[in-house]
Amino acid sequence: MVAQEADVNGGVFARHNRLPFAIDIITGLLFYFVAKFTGLQTAAIVGVVVGFALVLFQRITKIDVTGGLALFGILMLCISAGLAVWLNDDEWIKLRGTITGLIAASFFIIDGARGGPYIGKGLARYMPYSDIHAGRFAIVMGVIGLIMAALNYGAAKLLTTDNWLFYKTFVDNFIVFGLVIFAMRFVRAKPAV
Repeated sequence: MVAQEADVNGGVFARHNRLPFAIDIITGLLFYFVAKFTGLQTAAIVGVVVGFALVLFQRITKIDVTGGLALFGILMLCISAGLAVWLNDDEWIKLRGTITGLIAASFFIIDGARGGPYIGKGLARYMPYSDIHAGRFAIVMGVIGLIMAALNYGAAKLLTTDNWLFYKTFVDNFIVFGLVIFAMRFVRAKPAV
C-alpha cells in the first residue's frame, strides 16, 4: 500500500511517469541533434513525425509514452512545424518558440479559468503532490508559458542560432523547472481550517 501511494504521489518520478519523462528528454535531444546537423525546419518536421509515431505506438500497445497531454503536445508540435515550414527562415523559426509559447499559455490560462479540467488535470499527474488545484495550476503554467515566451524572444534576438539552440535545448528546461518548483506554493490546495 505504501509503495502504491508513493507511486501515485511521485509525480514525474512515479513509476507510470518515468517512461513519458524519458521520452520527453530523448525527443528534446533528438530535436537538438537534428537541428544541429540538418537545420531547424527539418528538426521541426522530424518532431511532428516522432510525435505522431509515439501517439500511434501508444494507441496500439496501450503503453503510456506521452503522459497526460498527448493530444495537446501533438497539436503544439503541428503548430510549431507548420510555422517552421511557413516561415522557412532561421530567425523566424527561432521565434516560433515565442509564438507557440503564447498559444500554449493561452490554452493553459483558458483551461485554468474553467477550473483546469483538461490541461491542468493532465499536467498535474506529473507533479509529486496529490493536492494540486488543477485550475490554479493551469493558470500558473500559463503565466510560466508567457515568461518563457518572453525569454525565448530575447534569446532569439540576442543569440546566434547555435547559442539559441543550446539555450532552447538545455537552459530553457532548467528555468522552467525552477519556475514550476517556485509555483508549487501557489497551486497546492489549502487545507480546510
